[in-house]
Amino acid sequence: MTAPGFLAPLALVFLAALAAAYVLNRLNVPPLIGYLLAGVLLGPHGLGFVRDVEMVEGLAQVGVVLLLFTVGLELPLSSPRRLGTAVWIAGPIQFCGVAALAAGLTAARGYPLNQSLFFGFLVVTCSTVIILQLLVERREVDSPHGRLLIGINVFGDLMVVPMILLVGPLAGHAGGAAALLALAKAAAAAVLVFFAARFLVPRVLHAVAATRRKELFLLAILLLVLGTALATSRAGLTLAVGAFLAGLVVSDSDFGHQAMADVAPFRDAFNALFFVSVGMLFDGRILLARPGAVAAGLALVLFGKAVVASIPPLLLGYGPRVAAVVGISLAQIGEFAFVLLAQGRAANLVSADVYQVALAATIISMAATPFLFLLGHAVGDRLAGLRFGQPRDLATAPQAAARLPEEGHILIFGFGHMGETLSRVLARAKVPFRVLDLNPERVRKGRARAVPIEYGDTTSASVLRHVGVERARAAVVLLSDPRATRRTLSLSRSLAPGIFLLARTRYLAEIPELSALGADEVVAEEFETSLEISGRTLRRLGFPLPWVESETDEIRRTREDAFRRFRAPDVAAERLEEALGGARIELVSVGPEWRTRGKTLREVEMRASGGAILLAAVREGKAVVTPGAEFVLQANDRLLLLGTDAALEKSLEVLKGIESLSH
Repeated sequence: MTAPGFLAPLALVFLAALAAAYVLNRLNVPPLIGYLLAGVLLGPHGLGFVRDVEMVEGLAQVGVVLLLFTVGLELPLSSPRRLGTAVWIAGPIQFCGVAALAAGLTAARGYPLNQSLFFGFLVVTCSTVIILQLLVERREVDSPHGRLLIGINVFGDLMVVPMILLVGPLAGHAGGAAALLALAKAAAAAVLVFFAARFLVPRVLHAVAATRRKELFLLAILLLVLGTALATSRAGLTLAVGAFLAGLVVSDSDFGHQAMADVAPFRDAFNALFFVSVGMLFDGRILLARPGAVAAGLALVLFGKAVVASIPPLLLGYGPRVAAVVGISLAQIGEFAFVLLAQGRAANLVSADVYQVALAATIISMAATPFLFLLGHAVGDRLAGLRFGQPRDLATAPQAAARLPEEGHILIFGFGHMGETLSRVLARAKVPFRVLDLNPERVRKGRARAVPIEYGDTTSASVLRHVGVERARAAVVLLSDPRATRRTLSLSRSLAPGIFLLARTRYLAEIPELSALGADEVVAEEFETSLEISGRTLRRLGFPLPWVESETDEIRRTREDAFRRFRAPDVAAERLEEALGGARIELVSVGPEWRTRGKTLREVEMRASGGAILLAAVREGKAVVTPGAEFVLQANDRLLLLGTDAALEKSLEVLKGIESLSH
């Protein structure tokens, strides 16, 4: 039996996609980039292993259909308000601003208005896949910038279907009439979707699910997706619009989650085909033929889009640090740009050269997204101390927050559920405290309840000094942003060496790092939750309460002993000093007045001084064990020194640059 002609190239496509995605995944780069690179290598403009690109594109259309179907699944009709201000305020501002900027600059270069608007649609897209993966990997989904990034991307995904609907009118000659016809068809389809979601689809899916045959349910979902896509295509809309509407129909039923679970494997496989096919269409020679156009497109995305995308966080009052992370992270073009490019190419809206330029800018910007994400955090840390962007109504502290004792108060960093609960407990106990939070809505909510809360970024040294961290008795760090938690602990310990620091984290694995940064105690949510569940289970089974509490306390002590070696240096030093016979450990911070700032340890002659031993250095939340001779001292570095009193004194003189002045 002869194998079909498409089987060999299809197997080669999957092999290349798997290999490229596997290698890039090991490098913490999203697999999507690997699919694009695999297509570039296999395609007619690369090594030429696959020349029948139309065959691959045909299968890739199934990937587009399933992708838009899952987008519709994730947006239930019954609860649009749950998406919040990040979607309905930040999303429209970013969308309209970026689209207007891109369209205006393109029109200024002499392109027709319809093409300029189309380019605005391309540039405004963002990669939800890559951004979400980066947030999940860094555990920053619940952080302020994480919520804003997800919200803005969700709104962008919502606008994909209207943009697809407008591609045809932009490419035609009927002008406004064609656009109105397309919108009328979409409105009619929306009405049909509403009635189908309420009356027809739930009954059909319920009847199929009652058979308890998983394969029948899967067939029903695939039939619904492909049938709706085909029907809308025959009605003059696109396959992608039909798939999106099918997703909305299923999302409002009781079977949305199961449909997502069943369709996801097919979506992922066909999406790989789609992105490989996009890579096959890319001609690398465009980088040599029109480098200026590609550079101009990248400049618009990397700089113009970054600036515009940073405006919504500032308007919402999140401050310059969050604005920098959001703006720079969104300085890329997303995967839906490929869908729009395919629609525009089919409608003759863009020429071959312009298509290649847009494709090059899209692929390069997507590949740069992980690095832009890191750059956004680095720039944000630099801007953390600026007061720019603070809401006017929160610029001054309320009288309740201004009245604090000279010392001995408690600081609460973060006013989420835990911070709110702790503030109530402290208020009832009549313990003076002050709360800091970067979310303006939480601050307004707290002030309405007479909570002594201030708006401020806890990663800023000036903000911590303002709330009296040097005089505070303790600080409780309850932030949802892991990076901000690490930086807050490091700064607090540097500014107030004697303060008691209690930190909250989600995972046990983060306890050692947070302890090394200065936390005296760390509460891991997953561990405490497991103890609570175990205790409730045992009580339900009839075990006496004292025995249950004794067992959970013993488990907690065992866990704490396991992490004891990771405690903050000043806590762990007690036992170590006894074993070292006269030597002790000292933790010092590099001050801004130190003359050795900017010099390497070799230049400082740290080892030749005959003083203490430098065990480790902590910088911006990251520990460097036994730094080498080329380690450059910077302000706010925390140095862990080991030696006798005389040796420590000598080393401090060398590090501060005092001894060098005496020679």
